[in-house]
Amino acid sequence: MKIIVARSKQGKLEEVSIAEGELKTKVREVVEEALRLWDMETSDFIVMRDRYTMQVKLPLTKEQYEEYSKYDLRRLSGSEAEVRIPIYVISFNNEWRGEDYVDKEVYVVAPYVNEEQAEDIKELASNATAEMTGEED
Repeated sequence: MKIIVARSKQGKLEEVSIAEGELKTKVREVVEEALRLWDMETSDFIVMRDRYTMQVKLPLTKEQYEEYSKYDLRRLSGSEAEVRIPIYVISFNNEWRGEDYVDKEVYVVAPYVNEEQAEDIKELASNATAEMTGEED
């Protein structure tokens, strides 16, 4: 299986790689790397599992079906299906600012499905560490 790993620091992608292997193994490897980088005196260490939802056009090829059926695949209509792919966010450089929790540096790990999904994962990683500006109403 192909896996995308994106590392983001303060709103900028620092590193992106595509690897082959098992997702659980890769997540554990990235967690171990993040543990080496973690400063336990100043940050929390958090691993969060979430889902990334993407729509795909039907009909699927045999290869697409084999790949997508590993995840939560369901038909939306006669021409479209939805796939929910697991993603893991590993936060190891973060802080509290008042009541707000701010990630300064994270890894995001997910199965690689296609280039469009990979771009979304990169954007998610970048946005997770971007400084929020402006006041809330």
